[in-house]
Amino acid sequence: MTISLTASDPQSISIPNLGGLITKDDIYYKGKVPYCSWAKTAQRIRENAPNWFFALEPNPEGGFIWKAPDNTGYILGYFQNVVTGIKLPLYHYAITKGFNQTIPFDEISSNDLQKAHRRCLCACACYSFGDAFELWAGLEIEDAKKEEALPEKEDRIKRTPDKPNDKGEPVESIKDKDYGKPISQFALKAVVNKMMALSEIYPDKKDEVINKFKKQYGITSKQLGHADIRTAEQGKFLTLLINEIDSTL
Repeated sequence: MTISLTASDPQSISIPNLGGLITKDDIYYKGKVPYCSWAKTAQRIRENAPNWFFALEPNPEGGFIWKAPDNTGYILGYFQNVVTGIKLPLYHYAITKGFNQTIPFDEISSNDLQKAHRRCLCACACYSFGDAFELWAGLEIEDAKKEEALPEKEDRIKRTPDKPNDKGEPVESIKDKDYGKPISQFALKAVVNKMMALSEIYPDKKDEVINKFKKQYGITSKQLGHADIRTAEQGKFLTLLINEIDSTL
């Protein structure tokens, strides 16, 4: 039995929140891009969302690959509770190859479907339960073990150099200016990689994202550089803008 989320008794529906569970030990890298394996994602779900299982929605012909208007393919993933029958909303996931390039429908192989299934599991877990949202959003991930507190160092922002041999000049403390927590190198790299992927796959959307970001934070320079992404809040804001266009980047 499947119970929709519009059931008459919504208070009886309890959806797990898995945000904050992923740790640095769960992460591996392909080049500079961070990933979490599908196996570790599945294990977190088994441990923290018992009775919820991932599945693919079959198409009208009984297969699992749906045909898109541009003659490429996608799958529809979802989680369902095998005890209550509650089925969560479907999550669309494009079947792609290297650099997120879509594959013509008639050229999709069983291996392509297998890879898409595992990737969709991870993306759908974030969509449905907030699992590894820190990774998808490009935020800093907490260490598995609490480290001993170290004396805080004052974080400072420097003006971007605009002349040869100009090292820039110190500006007020980030905290003094209420800029928020400085962005980590890990998160900055993740955001930059997403921007590069956006520029490559959706070049017409790049300026839209940049303009919204500049308007949000009062940036007047014509070009947007790494030095303009200074805080975790800014990294999150950029990531959410990009995810609105394509959450798989």
